[in-house]
Amino acid sequence: MSRYLKLIAAGLIVAVVLYGAYTVRQSPQPFPSQPPPISSDDKGFKPPLETAPEINLKDLDGQTVKLSDYQNRIIILVFWSSWSYASKAILPELNETATELKQTNEAVLLTVDVPRGRGTATAAEKYIRDHQYNFKVLVDSKGKAANAYSIMNLPTTFIIQKDGKIYDHRVGTLSSAEIMDYVHKLK
Repeated sequence: MSRYLKLIAAGLIVAVVLYGAYTVRQSPQPFPSQPPPISSDDKGFKPPLETAPEINLKDLDGQTVKLSDYQNRIIILVFWSSWSYASKAILPELNETATELKQTNEAVLLTVDVPRGRGTATAAEKYIRDHQYNFKVLVDSKGKAANAYSIMNLPTTFIIQKDGKIYDHRVGTLSSAEIMDYVHKLK
C-alpha cells in the first residue's frame, strides 16, 4: 500500500510542476523597459532614428572624451572588453578601419572598453599598447555608457550619423569593409 501512495504522490508532484510550467509560459509578458533595438532590414525599411546618448568617459591617456566632441562627423562606436575573446578578435580589423578613417575627417572610430568587473582599465590598456593598436579607447569602468546604450553582448557597434542620430547597430563583428560601407552611405 505504501508503494501505491508513493506513486500517487510522485504523480501529483509531476502534475503540479508541469501545470506551473505551463501557466508561467502562458502568462502575458511585461513590456520591456527599453525600446527595441534600432536596426534596418534588407528591404530598406528604417525605424525612426533616435539620438545617440551622450557619453563622457576618459580615454587611456586620462583625457575626457564626449560624443559631442565629434559633432558633424560620423561616429563608429564599438563597445568591447579585454576579457571577451570575441571582442579581442575584432581589434585587428578595427585597427585597420581606424587607419583608413584617419585619412579623412568625415568619420571617427571610438571604442569603449566595458570591464564589467571582469577586467580592468589597466588590462585593456596593456592589451592595446602590447598590440600597438592606434584607435581611441574610452574606459567605461562604471558601466554608465553601456547602460545608456543597453549593451547586453560584446562586441556591439553603433553607427551614428553626423546629426547625432543612431543609423544602425550590430551585435557581433563587423568587417572593415562593412564599416566603410556605412561611412560611404552616410557621407
